[in-house]
Amino acid sequence: MPVLEITQLHLRGITADDPALLHTLSVVRDKLQTNSQFYVSVEEPDLIFILGIWPNLDAHLNFLASPAREEILGPQEDLLEFRWTIHVEFGSIHLIPADAPILAMERMRIEGERVESVNRAVTKHVQHLKASHSFNVAHGWRCDLALGDHEVLLISGWETAQAHVTFANRRNDDNDSIVAGCEGFKTLGVVYVKNLECKAT
Repeated sequence: MPVLEITQLHLRGITADDPALLHTLSVVRDKLQTNSQFYVSVEEPDLIFILGIWPNLDAHLNFLASPAREEILGPQEDLLEFRWTIHVEFGSIHLIPADAPILAMERMRIEGERVESVNRAVTKHVQHLKASHSFNVAHGWRCDLALGDHEVLLISGWETAQAHVTFANRRNDDNDSIVAGCEGFKTLGVVYVKNLECKAT
């Protein structure tokens, strides 16, 4: 199954709106053919996120272990400091609501015996989101964790970060959030990001 790579990078001596950054990222995208999208954090503008699709987890891991990694990624290391990467089972990059002004990326960790009940709750939550606004919503399970560990990623599109906060608070007040009634569940946080290429046009 295709895998979505999400990598967080810290900017070094360059700002997110510098054309040199987008050029550097685009060169790597063209070489890797991952259909990557580039986002900047709303709350911490010195953090950017690369979202790209690989045929499977091994394809990305094999690249990282190959000499091609240094050849392709080496030139950008003066501008970008690696922070972390996660991999999520994901059908297509086109599931991401790239047309939205803001993406909310929410990570949730689940105990093994709760996976099925949480999966049902996430599916219900996604359906509610799709019915409540026009931007797409997608989710997937991490595929790079140790056996017995489980984490789900939810990506949704919004007009503003505050719109998502308001929506989440309203659902919590109504006891209708994903967490409601689900033990063994922990929200790891929400990141709000803007598309770098939309910003540049």
